[in-house]
Amino acid sequence: MRYRFGLALLLACVSVVELCSWQSLAAAQDGGGRRRAERVPIELPSGARVEFSAFDSLGLREEREFSVYLPPTYGKSRRQYPTIYFLHGLNNDHTSWTVDRYGQIHEQLDRLIAQKKIPEIMMVHPKGDNSFYTNYVDGSRKYEDFVADDLIRHVEKAYRARPGARWRAIGGTSMGGFGALKIAFKHRNRYSGTAAHSPIVFLADPAQMSDQTKNSGRFEWFTRMIAPMFGNPVDLERWRANNPLDLAKTASLAGLRIYFDYGTADRYNQSIGLGQGLKALDAVLTERRVPHTFKEHPNEPHGWELVSLHLAESLAFLCESFK
Repeated sequence: MRYRFGLALLLACVSVVELCSWQSLAAAQDGGGRRRAERVPIELPSGARVEFSAFDSLGLREEREFSVYLPPTYGKSRRQYPTIYFLHGLNNDHTSWTVDRYGQIHEQLDRLIAQKKIPEIMMVHPKGDNSFYTNYVDGSRKYEDFVADDLIRHVEKAYRARPGARWRAIGGTSMGGFGALKIAFKHRNRYSGTAAHSPIVFLADPAQMSDQTKNSGRFEWFTRMIAPMFGNPVDLERWRANNPLDLAKTASLAGLRIYFDYGTADRYNQSIGLGQGLKALDAVLTERRVPHTFKEHPNEPHGWELVSLHLAESLAFLCESFK
């Protein structure tokens, strides 16, 4: 009797382990809810649509995926539309903005248009991996070129995106916020504005970061991760040529609309001094008399959660250029 009970208990435990293993596998396959497993178009009640597509990128030397929101009248007219390019964060991809975990940003965008808080726009999300949207040191993969050159060229050929810098803007969150600021600052003639939520902006280069930052578990992981883009040890000249804080000191930013924000409860405030970096960026732009909007949100979090809370503000800011 004890033997049968023990065997039954063992089998039950094995079943639980197997279930957990399958659940873990499923989570891994969809990125733990960070990414959309299916790539079928999303049809919204308004008539808007999110498509998932790909094209051959010269900068990356491969086919590269992206998603695009097409506004309600896109399929009913021959109009051209302003376009916002939006860059995702670490361990996300071009589908992350459409998942439950991150607040289904595409539905929020659609509501803002329906409520006439912003005009009808296209929104494009490229798949940027964990690249910081920066070209590799060895030139093998050029993520900045992919976003600033290849993507714009393809979108304006394949869709009715209104051409010209006045009708383009770039935004992002976390790593994507870094990318959005950096690319806008370096390619001022291609965008009318930039908006970055929780952008990873560093107060100092890796060699000068505080002991608290260097001793954090995230720092060692981060150093390894950025090696393809910045070298190991970090090439400081290359770092300063791509870090938004350094770029802000010398780049010609006249006429570029700039918005960035962060929350005081951001998990990166302690580990890498994110808040300090953004306050320093605010100070540099203020000293240079570059018009910009900087917001600090008390007790608010990082990344997509912050995007979800303040999407209406940042999109309205960017859309001012489209009037």
